Amino acid sequence: MQTVADLMVTKLITLRENDSLATAKTIMQERNIRNIPIINDENECVGMLTQREYLRHAFHLVSQFGTQLLSKKEQQTPIANAMNKDILTISPEMPLDTAAEFFIDNKYGCLPVLEDNKLVGILTPVDFVKLAHQMLNS
Repeated sequence: MQTVADLMVTKLITLRENDSLATAKTIMQERNIRNIPIINDENECVGMLTQREYLRHAFHLVSQFGTQLLSKKEQQTPIANAMNKDILTISPEMPLDTAAEFFIDNKYGCLPVLEDNKLVGILTPVDFVKLAHQMLNS
């Protein structure tokens, strides 16, 4: 039986709550990613910043300050103001079919993988698409 550990991404790009939205935006654009785990000093996952949450907060900033000040306000806004703190996490030992059900039932874009409360990986629907592609070509 395959587990989450067999498929999860372990080369992670993470940020901290005090990093700015501008930093997150740049990383998302440069690395072409939509989900960034937010960690504390103990490497514990304290939240997720998704592209959707970033955009929601950027629209909020535009509505308050206008487009001219967006860049400045993103630099001044900590990720903690926009990130999702109520996140579902999974373990590396979880069967892959169970993790797949989470994505199907809840439309999650990313699931952080924790071991002993430490972030060890992430799993996304794209990882399942890659697995399906690999299986179709073998």
